[in-house]
Amino acid sequence: MAINNYLKKLINDLAMEVINLYEISIPISDIDLVVENMGGRVVENPSMTSISDGKIRKLGDSNFEISVSPFQTEERRNFTIAHELGHLFLHMGFNSNAERWNQQDSISYYRSGNSELEYQSNEFAAALLMPQIEYKRIMDKNTEGNIVNTSAVAKHFHVSVDAAANRGKWLGYLEW
Repeated sequence: MAINNYLKKLINDLAMEVINLYEISIPISDIDLVVENMGGRVVENPSMTSISDGKIRKLGDSNFEISVSPFQTEERRNFTIAHELGHLFLHMGFNSNAERWNQQDSISYYRSGNSELEYQSNEFAAALLMPQIEYKRIMDKNTEGNIVNTSAVAKHFHVSVDAAANRGKWLGYLEW
């Protein structure tokens, strides 16, 4: 299941609005601090299974908690947290839809499965961690001839090589 280009653009635009609103520096070097600045907290939960390495839930009127498995790489952890922020802004109504936010008291979103909500949150995570303009700049800086050093791009954005390569493909810069 893929999301259409119109929805991708909306999600990427929202991620840029979040970056601007919270004055997030790219690349994000401390995603836990970003979460704290939004009114949330990140906790590690060793009981999380391999089925889901992250979840988000509302804590109070303007607070939330992201739980992550401690058994993942730093790069995977960054993407997991950004993915959960995708649920926060796209699906939970945080700071945008009070009615939806007020309905979140007993709902948790888990990073698992292949639903449309999961694809949307993955797109948000990629756009938050690797905004298009900055991605293109770093990609161009790490391209020799027609060979892109996706490992260097990934290192710059603190994400996995797979995440960096997929972002380049989704943006149309790299071939599938």
